[in-house]
Order: sequence, then C-alpha cells, then structure tokens
Amino acid sequence: MSYAPDNGSPPPKLALPENWPGLGGGTEEVYIDHTRVRQILKGLRDELGTLRGRAPANMSATWSGPGTAGEVQGLTNVGPTEAGPWEAAKYFGLNAEQAHEVLGGKYQLLIDRIEAMVIAVEQAVVNYEKGHTSSSA
Repeated sequence: MSYAPDNGSPPPKLALPENWPGLGGGTEEVYIDHTRVRQILKGLRDELGTLRGRAPANMSATWSGPGTAGEVQGLTNVGPTEAGPWEAAKYFGLNAEQAHEVLGGKYQLLIDRIEAMVIAVEQAVVNYEKGHTSSSA
C-alpha cells in the first residue's frame, strides 16, 4: 500500500472519485492501495487469458468461446466464395474479407496493448514501493 500523508510524501491534489477501485482515503488524503491494484491487475490478466482463448478452469482445453481472438478470427472469415457468385455478393465478400483482416489484427492488438498496460502498472507499483523503501531507510 502506498503511504498516507503522515507516513511519507503527501499525495498530489487530484480530483478523483472516492469509490475508484484501488484508491483509499477521501478527497483530501488519497493513497493507492497496492494490494487492491494488484488484485485488479490479476483480474485483467485472467480476462486477457480468456480473450486469448485460454479456457476457464471449468471449460474444455479446446475452448474458443465468446469474445476470444480465435472466435473473432473464425466468425468474421467471410469472403467472395462464401457470399455468393453474383456480382453484388462478390463485392460484398471482398469488403467482408478486408474487414476480417483488419478486425482480427486490431482485436489482437487491443489485447496486446491492454496486457502491456497491465505490465506497466505492475512495474509502476514495484518502482513506487522500492522508491518509498529507499527514501524511508
């Protein structure tokens, strides 16, 4: 847990909601509850694993459920062949095929970026704790 003002540097004056997960104190004495932040990050990691296609504990190892990157890739894979042989269907299929290529890649990129953010916040918590420990020694 980061330290309340009487045990270290005072927190910056920020306008933050009082019920924001991972924050403690009130509007005057806000501090970051590192234990709670770590719990939130663990929850995000679990969700990211599910989106990547890792089966929840109660599901089959081959699970590719709703919202997984694999499901998005599979269900959006429509092209000219699947749309039909007439001209309008062919062009619809070409558009759908292009959308499939972009959507699948962007969805995966979103998952990767959220994971990078989780790693950065975890490191920020570690750095803060190290800095506080060394400055209090």
